[in-house]
Amino acid sequence: MPFKKILLALALGSAVAGCASTGGAGVQPQDLRKSVHFVTEVVIGEMDLPSLQRNLFKHRAACGSAPRFVMHEGETGFASLIETPETPDSYENVVLADLTQFPESMRSPKRVIVRVYSYYYNDDVQQRVDRMLSAVRSPGVCDA
Repeated sequence: MPFKKILLALALGSAVAGCASTGGAGVQPQDLRKSVHFVTEVVIGEMDLPSLQRNLFKHRAACGSAPRFVMHEGETGFASLIETPETPDSYENVVLADLTQFPESMRSPKRVIVRVYSYYYNDDVQQRVDRMLSAVRSPGVCDA
């Protein structure tokens, strides 16, 4: 009998510890990348990831801020845009855009597909998405 109680106590302790360790992390990027948080998908033609990043540098220089460009580790055709200048603890109030670069081929020009995610969606989030895409498409055109 005591052995079963010890095993039960260990199992409950592990479950509580597991909940406590994941509960404090908040919403993470992998949590946003679900269909329920999908906002939009946009194809930006005649662009690759280096060109996109150059546009963000131009926009930051002209306007003082731009989304943060982050390459995915070990990947050359995948990156993300995050609207915050620093890595947030939780992405609950952050717009995240995943970028996929496709090379030029006989059938189509080089292009980047942008898939945007947000935990919440309302008019404010849509305006933030529009500002992110504008920084990429029209660098140097600052918000009023």
